[in-house]
Amino acid sequence: MPLSVKLDPRDVGLLVVDMQNGFCHPEGSRGQAFGADAVKNPQDIIPNVTKTIDLAHRLDIPVWFTQQVHYDDDVLRSRRRIPSHLERRGVKLELCRRGTWDAELLDEMKAIKEDRDEVVVKHRSSAFFQTTLEVELRMKDVQVLVVLGTTTSFCVDSTIRDAYARDFDVVVPAECVADSDDAAHAATLASIERFHGVVTDLPGLTAALDG
Repeated sequence: MPLSVKLDPRDVGLLVVDMQNGFCHPEGSRGQAFGADAVKNPQDIIPNVTKTIDLAHRLDIPVWFTQQVHYDDDVLRSRRRIPSHLERRGVKLELCRRGTWDAELLDEMKAIKEDRDEVVVKHRSSAFFQTTLEVELRMKDVQVLVVLGTTTSFCVDSTIRDAYARDFDVVVPAECVADSDDAAHAATLASIERFHGVVTDLPGLTAALDG
């Protein structure tokens, strides 16, 4: 899936969404609640994500990691009248609680993260919702946002929609995003390609940046 445009690395930022123990590690809260299959796809993309981060570092493209953090005393969640997507499945998931191993970035992300990279702590699905991400992107003069990570149909999708609404160009290398639901993953990629950005692959992204 080659890109039809050449990308100038000076215009580009890389956003790595929620590559955390709770979402991706077999011993994290999602893996414990739903089994190893629930984290297989996020586990499978780790090598592609690290390759893309390596590429960004080599080309001096700024990198952001998001870190989802939930509070035990989040009164906003307790006020909701409609059950959450997890409650509707009969699951109580203590996901990415503040100060826990579950909320930490995967060891593979910690190993590749450099001091110049940023971490955006978020409390809801979109990396833009009440965070400093937008102003940080503007300060770095980012126009094209390359988005990686999990979960394709929720946090990745929410972030991409918000990026599009803020007039960023969005690029998604398909083998660098993952979902526990293959159908939802495919449908979201189709929606991104139709409305909110372009879907490519890692060779296509590399050629567009470094060709």
